Amino acid sequence: MSRSAATVSSESRFSHRFDTLQQLARDVLAHARKSGASACEVDVSDGFGQSVTVRRGDVETIEYNRDKAIAVAVYLGQRKGQASTSDFSPAALRETV
Repeated sequence: MSRSAATVSSESRFSHRFDTLQQLARDVLAHARKSGASACEVDVSDGFGQSVTVRRGDVETIEYNRDKAIAVAVYLGQRKGQASTSDFSPAALRETV
């Protein structure tokens, strides 16, 4: 995986470092493999944002948000199961898989 200059410069705004997110994905893949999965997909996201609402030229609301999640799709032969969590603790990741 590669990181753009924009990602590196804004990394301090995120809840987790890029290498930490990569390790979380590796941990989920390893647990799925140990559990007998024939394949596994992992999507790790960590984001922040700002929303400004303007009505009739006046700022009405300013909202800030931070989101994080891990989504997992596990395949056992022809069967597929999906789950997601916003809890990045080892126990929650194992339970999600």
